[in-house]
Amino acid sequence: MDIKIFKGFEDIYPEKVDESDSWYYGQWTPCSEAYEVPDFENKYPGTRLYFIEYPSGKVLEPIKQEKNVFLERPVYESKDNSFGIIRYDFNKEVIQVLIFKPECSSVEVLTEMPFSKVGDMINVRLITSPFTLVKHDVQGDAVDFLWPKEIHIQLEENEGLHFQNDGKLYTSKWIEDPYYREEIIIRAVETGEILERSPGYLRRMADGSVWKMTR
Repeated sequence: MDIKIFKGFEDIYPEKVDESDSWYYGQWTPCSEAYEVPDFENKYPGTRLYFIEYPSGKVLEPIKQEKNVFLERPVYESKDNSFGIIRYDFNKEVIQVLIFKPECSSVEVLTEMPFSKVGDMINVRLITSPFTLVKHDVQGDAVDFLWPKEIHIQLEENEGLHFQNDGKLYTSKWIEDPYYREEIIIRAVETGEILERSPGYLRRMADGSVWKMTR
């Protein structure tokens, strides 16, 4: 048995990156969500975010830890082997969307916006493809696109957004009547109009493909 030793990482549990067979990430933070950072009263130590390549075990930390800066879990884009990361800077009160490309070890700021634009920071995340910043209003059954376009999409009850592709939004809706089941809903990005509805489940695979389990 081959046992790799990673010294100095006793606080890091490697999590598999969704839709990739080659990458894991490790996140160290004393709180789990960005909206909890103000509770530290300007003493949040900063998030440490590691990328671990499999099977080599190579560890990368392209975005350095900074006081009062929270880094979200990375989102993988299989089309160009890149990662999108949301960076919350509580010193400057801005949110940045970063892109990290391991092949050239580069980190680029894609956009920056004030905290006021996203409100309470709850349910803010990146989706693909391409990288898009959205905020899901669970209580109001809606999703707001914040960047690169600003669009408001009204959803149905218990409907959640998965990803976008070729001008379409792919969502799923869970139903209990009385047995649990799900529906796949495809909407137009620009209007939110429902283009297709079918029973079943969606599963994104490591190669970027999507498995649609349906009737």
